[in-house]
Amino acid sequence: MYEKLIKTFALRNINLIFVETEVEACDRIVELIPLKSRIGYGGSITLERIGILDKIRQGDYVFYDRENVQKYTKGSFELGHLAQQADYFLSSSNAITEDGKIVNKDRTGNRVSSLIYGPEHVIIVVGKNKLTKDINEALKRIENIAAPMNAKRINAKTPCVKIGKCVDCLVEERLCCNTVIIERQFIKDRMTVILVNKDLGF
Repeated sequence: MYEKLIKTFALRNINLIFVETEVEACDRIVELIPLKSRIGYGGSITLERIGILDKIRQGDYVFYDRENVQKYTKGSFELGHLAQQADYFLSSSNAITEDGKIVNKDRTGNRVSSLIYGPEHVIIVVGKNKLTKDINEALKRIENIAAPMNAKRINAKTPCVKIGKCVDCLVEERLCCNTVIIERQFIKDRMTVILVNKDLGF
């Protein structure tokens, strides 16, 4: 199955690497990113779980670290703009599909905007739990799993926290403000997806 998936993503100009463990995922990222590189990232439980953020903090990189600023402040937006100009941008994804698409919903758009434009290279790490059959299943996954769990994680006062699914709310703390589906990468070798044979993140 994974060999077919690698070929499917390749047709869309996206490199896909399959690994068994979090440690392997972390090691592959280190192999891909040269020392001294400028690195940005989108907030991600998956990236925290595999340990890559701490490894970068300890390494010889220019790291635009979101942990150094308070969220949704002028400083955080300035850091987000620096991340958009980075050599490498790290992220996870809400879902990927068996036909090679990458599906995300975002609040401010810092993550999805950097995925589609800006950084010279993008590395997306996903667990096997985020692999879906198609876009419809990907969106259902986001609305019924990712969005409610992420909203609960940050203590957002959204309807999905209470009822466990998205209801297209219009509250101030809504997380699902921007929906982006990457169907193909224009620049060859810009985007790499690392698929880990573990359940990771939401």
